[in-house]
Amino acid sequence: MYGFNVTDQFSYDNRPVAPLTNFTFDQWWFHGHLAFPPNEGDIFELPAGKTATTELACNKGATSFFASSDGGDIRDPNSPNNPCPGSDISEFHTTGINDVKGCALAIAYNDNVTAIQPEDFTVFSINQTCVWTRFTDFAVPARMPPCPAGGCTCAWFWIHSVSTGCFSSIRCLNFYFKEKSMVDLRLAIVAVLHSHYTNVAVAK
Repeated sequence: MYGFNVTDQFSYDNRPVAPLTNFTFDQWWFHGHLAFPPNEGDIFELPAGKTATTELACNKGATSFFASSDGGDIRDPNSPNNPCPGSDISEFHTTGINDVKGCALAIAYNDNVTAIQPEDFTVFSINQTCVWTRFTDFAVPARMPPCPAGGCTCAWFWIHSVSTGCFSSIRCLNFYFKEKSMVDLRLAIVAVLHSHYTNVAVAK
């Protein structure tokens, strides 16, 4: 994930859990982390025709990647699928399982990340109960074309509920990560609570 390993200080709060509102395009696009790509070899591989399992959480410490979290391991051993241990469910903007609005994965077939624009992303998978559980599955279409040599760039989008008093139901979260081949691999995507709305096409 872009910015997943970032340690630099910014003049504004662009942490994965920070709202990205009233920012310039360069500030919210890729969370301002375009210059901070994943480490070499950190590729999220999509299994064409199978299921891709992601980890979604309010804090990196609640995922398998807790070792690089400032707060260490905060996973709940009694509820390992809890995306926000120790927090009320309002933290991920819902009143319950019947109130979640879902998430989507989108892909851009361009290995030049600096050239990618919002309209280049096409949604290829959705999960309607996202972000209720830490481990969240997305069905990957069997006829996904291969990525270019340098890999594709993917994005994760979330529509949250307004039931908890949030200002808009169309604000969505976007994470950007590299994707390359079509075999099964699991990588944590740490959920945040707000971001800028981005229009994307929907695959048919």
